[in-house]
Amino acid sequence: MQPFKNLIFDLGEVIIDIDYLQTIAAFQKLALVDFSEVVSYASQSHIFDLYEKGQISTPYFRNELKQFLRPGTTDLEIENAWNAIFFDFPQAKVDLLKQLKSRYKTFALSNINEIHVNTINRVANEKFGAADFGSFFNAAYYSNEIGFRKPETEIYKLLLEKESLEPCETFFVDDKLENVEAAKALGIHAYQLKDRNKLTELLTELNII
Repeated sequence: MQPFKNLIFDLGEVIIDIDYLQTIAAFQKLALVDFSEVVSYASQSHIFDLYEKGQISTPYFRNELKQFLRPGTTDLEIENAWNAIFFDFPQAKVDLLKQLKSRYKTFALSNINEIHVNTINRVANEKFGAADFGSFFNAAYYSNEIGFRKPETEIYKLLLEKESLEPCETFFVDDKLENVEAAKALGIHAYQLKDRNKLTELLTELNII
């Protein structure tokens, strides 16, 4: 195998530990309906896709959610419930990213939204003393900022072209199979991480670390 020069990481369930059930449970306390039908890991409602692609604003997103929530639900309550998805930001993985950045070109490629970007940046600053979460990589590509989301081909092509990366020299890891398959179709060496606790094991197997 040709040595990798470039490493691309998904964030949720690869670098950051997340739990969709925590978000659903938090919203359920505010909801008028079964909120698991509004948002789920496997099949997101259209409003969430639009928000992840930056096609609607945060105020618009919150207002759309309010139709499913109790009258009087505040913007802060909505954002707190939305941020309940974050389970942990493991120190070991941040340390790993710092190590890898010294040896490779490293990138984040995440389906994410403005509220969550603000939250991970705040955590990066408060917990790790970093300017923002993107500073753990050479560059961070967030769906809400570039207008595409995985597994859309355009999001991978944009990163490859903007960073002048050769797919055959590039490693990508994601927890969702459809995102991995889309990357593979472009010639990227892509891997699905089924267990968030086995990232180091995968990197070791591939002689990346």
